[in-house]
Amino acid sequence: MAQGLASPPRLSALALDRLEDLRIQVAGLEALGELAAVLDPAGHASRWATAGRLAELLARFETTSWPRILRGGRMPRNPAEAAMVRILEANLPRSQRRIIDLID
Repeated sequence: MAQGLASPPRLSALALDRLEDLRIQVAGLEALGELAAVLDPAGHASRWATAGRLAELLARFETTSWPRILRGGRMPRNPAEAAMVRILEANLPRSQRRIIDLID
């Protein structure tokens, strides 16, 4: 390295972990938006109704398919399930009231 130039800073393990957490959260938020668009492609439903449908889907998925996917018993079967996996991995809120703040 040329004299007088400082080496680039290195990220600590904690910073790298936090960066990975942020990537997972961003992926979850993107998946939430994708799933909302699939549920209401024309955009006619209210945000409240869309958030309610998302909350219902996530609750059902979390108690039925998610445990089997976590154990490695099966993979997500379609893009909607893959989106729900990313949402749950990101530990995003699952209530209608909290989801409405995250969509659109």
